[in-house]
Amino acid sequence: MANIFAIITAVLLAASAYLAFKNNEMYKDEISDRQSEESRLDTSRNRLTSLRTQRDDTIAERTGVEEDTVVKKDQEEKQKATNTGLQDDIDSKKSQVEDNARKIAEIEEQTKELGEISDIAAKIRRMKGEIASLEDEQADKEATLARLLGEKSSTEATISNYNTENEAITNQRSFFDSARISAIYAPWGFVTLNAGNGAGVVSGSSLDVVRDGETVAKLRVRSVESGRAAADVVPDSLSEDITLMVGDRVVPSAADEPAKPEPKEEAAEDGLSVD
Repeated sequence: MANIFAIITAVLLAASAYLAFKNNEMYKDEISDRQSEESRLDTSRNRLTSLRTQRDDTIAERTGVEEDTVVKKDQEEKQKATNTGLQDDIDSKKSQVEDNARKIAEIEEQTKELGEISDIAAKIRRMKGEIASLEDEQADKEATLARLLGEKSSTEATISNYNTENEAITNQRSFFDSARISAIYAPWGFVTLNAGNGAGVVSGSSLDVVRDGETVAKLRVRSVESGRAAADVVPDSLSEDITLMVGDRVVPSAADEPAKPEPKEEAAEDGLSVD
């Protein structure tokens, strides 16, 4: 009888030891799962904080772009007013040039109707002096007219550049020549570029990643600063056998690319005063 109790006791102890071992394994697994969940939760919290920061940056950037657009529109109105003044000056100079030409023609006609030969020499000397003075004045007016025409062309080009840039920003189209990927954040699906709004990168615009002359991925600009920008990789635009690399060339998407603003030219200063 004592042996039976001993055997039963041994069996119970073995069962208890087995259950304790299994419970310990389950406890370890549960701790590991909880640690994994906590790690994922921390990652999600960090991601949420980053997205909120980027959202705030984008809102601030949009406000800055809207303010810049208002400033540029004001500059455009001022340029148009200046252009109107230049056109008035041009019309005035043209009238003066035509008047001088008429005076020269009248003097030349008068030389044909001179009286006695004794009076011709003095009259010719006087008329030559008047003609020379009028020709010099006309040359000055023509030079001034040419300068004003140049200023008008420069002003119109400046207005055209403002309009082109404003249209690109309004329609969320970038207008830079090319940029490079400066960093890649694969877990979060975005990259950073080595160019920003100072070069023509526009928030919300579409970009192409070009390698060996072919588009290998598409990006959507998330936020921009003066010298850099962040862009999301468009889902399903990157093939499984393609991996983005730092230094990959980035250009505005062909479908969204606007006409590039023409270089701004400074008005030539020839030192002539406007009479």
